[in-house]
Amino acid sequence: MTQTEIVKALTNAIDQGAYKYGDRLPTTRELADKYGTSQQTVASALARMANMGLVQVQRGWGARVIAGKPPKIKLGTYRSANREIATSTTAWKRDNGNGSKEGPTQVSQTVTIEDDTDTGIPAGIEVVERSRTRFDADGAPCQHKRTLVTVAAATLTPEGWTGLPPMMSPADITPPGGQSIARWLGMGVEQITYEVTVTAATGSAAAALGLPEDTPCLRIVSRGAKADGEVAYATVTTAPLRSSVSWEIRDDGVG
Repeated sequence: MTQTEIVKALTNAIDQGAYKYGDRLPTTRELADKYGTSQQTVASALARMANMGLVQVQRGWGARVIAGKPPKIKLGTYRSANREIATSTTAWKRDNGNGSKEGPTQVSQTVTIEDDTDTGIPAGIEVVERSRTRFDADGAPCQHKRTLVTVAAATLTPEGWTGLPPMMSPADITPPGGQSIARWLGMGVEQITYEVTVTAATGSAAAALGLPEDTPCLRIVSRGAKADGEVAYATVTTAPLRSSVSWEIRDDGVG
């Protein structure tokens, strides 16, 4: 088999669950025997897969799978007249198998830096940061989500609310049915935009996904902007490069 054919065969095996997240692959000698090729060809194939963020290769140790099945990212379901908004968590769990889960939310107050400017929030702005990691049904980390909310927006509370503002609490936030979190809190958000790029995973995202620094990943930035263009919040989702990204808009026949 050629290098490309070996990459395809091993990737298919990962997709089908023959090799799961954390599994050690057979040795290059064993793979060479299995695919009827040289160890050098197998080693080159594994190097390509390492660059794709599928395996991690260590000299004298072998290759370990660091990816799960291709995860699916649902950016949301939108219905006319905002009659119903399906939570992204529900849609995500449905698409990534029974047993998929979301890690606990970490909440902190920080100041944006130059690396955050693609969120639309300028550097030097006080924000509340909410971060969490999602795992597929096999336990593979497949999304790292980091939401930055300006302090002005994060300290808003619904009418009659007592206690810590919802965006400053690590608890799950569930607005009343038919409302987005931004509308419920009165953030004044009138437009949500999405930007999907391919970039290197670094810092907390790389660590959360168990990927070596600079592994190519998808970076999805969603921004909630007010009428004057000011961004009230932005969410940065980092995910393995071969993830699929989708969202849908439904017309319920409401004029």
